[in-house]
Amino acid sequence: MDSDQNGRSGRRTLVRVALTVALFGVVVFAVDQLVPGARHRLARASPGWLGVAAGLELLACAGYVLLFQTVFSRAPWLIRLRRGAQIALGELGAFAITPTGLGGPAVRVWGLRAGGMPWRVLIVRSISHGAIFNLPYAVAAVVLGAGVSLELLPGHAPVLTALAPLALVVAACALYGVAAWFGRRGSSSGDSPRRGWVLSALGTIPEGIADFLVLMRRRRPLLGAIGWWAGDCAALWAAFQAVGGRPALSVLILAYMLGQLGNTLPLPGGVGGVEPLMLGIFSASGVNLGLAAAAVICYRTIALGTQGILGSAAFVSLASDLRRERRSRPGSAEGPPSLRRQVLPERRQAGAGASET
Repeated sequence: MDSDQNGRSGRRTLVRVALTVALFGVVVFAVDQLVPGARHRLARASPGWLGVAAGLELLACAGYVLLFQTVFSRAPWLIRLRRGAQIALGELGAFAITPTGLGGPAVRVWGLRAGGMPWRVLIVRSISHGAIFNLPYAVAAVVLGAGVSLELLPGHAPVLTALAPLALVVAACALYGVAAWFGRRGSSSGDSPRRGWVLSALGTIPEGIADFLVLMRRRRPLLGAIGWWAGDCAALWAAFQAVGGRPALSVLILAYMLGQLGNTLPLPGGVGGVEPLMLGIFSASGVNLGLAAAAVICYRTIALGTQGILGSAAFVSLASDLRRERRSRPGSAEGPPSLRRQVLPERRQAGAGASET
């Protein structure tokens, strides 16, 4: 049965990879045909700078692994580094080949639940993980939004474009605040089962925020988040160097930040959504369209390729390890050796990222 399930899962993954590659090929063809100068710049791209971009993308992936490991591997639930890297890189690979990135959380839930982590712990730590992950984005949105719109930073961009990331951050914080307020209300005996379930789910948000505040006292989670965003954005910068362009850093970061919105569209890896958004921002900011198109194509090829290859290898390795653990430890209550509960004195469990429920 395991072999049949793995075969079906492998075929579905191959179909998603093929769909992403085909869709990206359509985007590249459209850029080549519709954007003057893009083909010429792509043909003359510097292999050295493309190698730098690939190296920076690898550093970004390492930053994401560091963030994942420091958030999810904490007492009383500890994760070995191998398992943390498998799940984290598997998430990135799933983001690269599934619409709206839904495959990423699915890999996380699968990997951690297979190791025995309780649902509430997983959800609370996922909330704090999301908050830390997006913190560098929020800070950059405030600094760049104010700096570019007030002309305090080099580069030019329309005011609405410069303030768009900041508006997204404010909207997200407002939604978190409303959800946390409902979560603190709790459920009552007169609530319907569905309402009680929703309020119980919302109740994890205040716990996640409290866990986020605990994690902010440490350096490594934030360092991992900064490593991801800085490395991935720097890969775009290196792609511009490869095709012979140097746009203002503030404009490049703004285009990168707004381009991430394309990942929310129902397209594998955001292909067909990220690229037009980035090109629109660069064009509105006065960057040559052929230059921008060539750089974005190089960046997206390297980013999706790196994440897809590493993620696929990590996913296959994770599936193999989980299958072997199921066979070697049938009926074990302790959980596999990659994820064990550490029993601690009660006074040391505060701030551990939700209690076991």
